[in-house]
Amino acid sequence: MKWSFESKVRTGSWDVLVVDADPATGDIVRQGCQTVAGKVRIATSVDQAAAEMTRRPADLLLVNVQINDNAGLELLRSLRKKYPGTEAIAVSRVRRSELCLDAWRAGAADMIVGPVTVEEVQRSVEEVAHKRHGVERLLARNVRLRQTCRRLNKARHEISQQVDLLCNDLVRAYQEMAQQLNFTQVTTEYAAMVEDELEVEGVLRKTMEWVLKKLGPINAAVYLPDAEHKFALGAYLNLDTQADAELISAVGETLVREADASGRSIHMENDQQLLEHFGEQSAALRGRAWFAAGCFTKRECLAVMVIFRRQGEPLDAHLKMPIESACPLLAEKIEQALELYNRLNPMEDDDPTES
Repeated sequence: MKWSFESKVRTGSWDVLVVDADPATGDIVRQGCQTVAGKVRIATSVDQAAAEMTRRPADLLLVNVQINDNAGLELLRSLRKKYPGTEAIAVSRVRRSELCLDAWRAGAADMIVGPVTVEEVQRSVEEVAHKRHGVERLLARNVRLRQTCRRLNKARHEISQQVDLLCNDLVRAYQEMAQQLNFTQVTTEYAAMVEDELEVEGVLRKTMEWVLKKLGPINAAVYLPDAEHKFALGAYLNLDTQADAELISAVGETLVREADASGRSIHMENDQQLLEHFGEQSAALRGRAWFAAGCFTKRECLAVMVIFRRQGEPLDAHLKMPIESACPLLAEKIEQALELYNRLNPMEDDDPTES
């Protein structure tokens, strides 16, 4: 258990060391400290005082400054420096103001001017105890304040982290909301563009017009499945069907098939990705960045939209998002156009004899 200076005074366990060549001083100090001191030791020389402090540091020193030819001040100074937790009272046989100042500078908390009496010892000890008690209360208060500051600082960091998390959540929510609104706006624009078209050719033509308007000058194509469920070019933008015939065929055999089979969009930014994914079939596709997305109904894939540009000009999210938003509507419009065509052109009955 750690004892404070004041608690030792209250419990009478104060260890007092008297440094004076006169044995009578020790008896007077014992009487003056009998209610607070557990033990009073006597040192009759400077060397003996230093040895006693080394053996067991005292809580209170009473040092006669005239001991050993006025060596008490230097002893007081050295012991206070070495044992800062020990309080000290200077004792002098001479009443001089400069001596009081020297004792105070040496570390004495009080000074008793002889002749030494029980009352003077008792008064001085009580004053030292009172001062020390005030210092300990201040130190304890400072400790509590530091602990409180640490807790407040920890709470501040925790609150700051929570605020950062909340802000990040709000930013993400805003971004998601903005993306959703942008997606809805793009979808609405495309729906308005193809709303009045009733034939597949018209839907594809308006789709290419919308892609050009929305994405600017970019290479684009729409592939449609044939009877064998192989995909062929249905509409295109910035392509030459003769000069780019090999490229058009390679796209249908690789990217379009992958988008149909996997049911997900395909994004290839460089030749390494193309080679790893399609092997030697990707030879005609190299040197470009690609994005392909299937247009699915609940039953099947009715088209695949493809956009591409030179490598080094990446297909950013603002280019891919309009394609992904238009694909479901394109599939729906193609399905409606096919249903309308089938109603207007019903298949003839296979049996000519049947009325």
